[in-house]
Amino acid sequence: MTFMFLVLCATSWAEPSPSKKDLDRTIAYLLKYVAQSQCTFIRNGKEHSPSEAVAHIKRKYEYYEKKIKTAEDFIRITATKSMISGKPYLIKTKEGATVPSQEWFLNALNQYRKAQAGPGTRAGD
Repeated sequence: MTFMFLVLCATSWAEPSPSKKDLDRTIAYLLKYVAQSQCTFIRNGKEHSPSEAVAHIKRKYEYYEKKIKTAEDFIRITATKSMISGKPYLIKTKEGATVPSQEWFLNALNQYRKAQAGPGTRAGD
């Protein structure tokens, strides 16, 4: 009985997962963000255009969709590293800086969430 109470309490404090509609909207935003970027995507040492990156990420999303419950899952599973080689993906920005793709995508996600929260609010509140 006590164990069940603890489990119920712990799950009530957990972050609720986004609705499928919200998740789809967020993923669509991230894909559009990639498509409109002027960045070079580096995967397994080879450079790719934004449109090639979107196509690759979409393929991975279709394959792993059942495992993706949050935007962070989407980024981690589809846009962070090669599942075959294990090598991290990189982004070369239009300014010439090279950053890990996970950092670049999480930054884009945070910007999106702040914009969705509106002025005077913080994302996650």
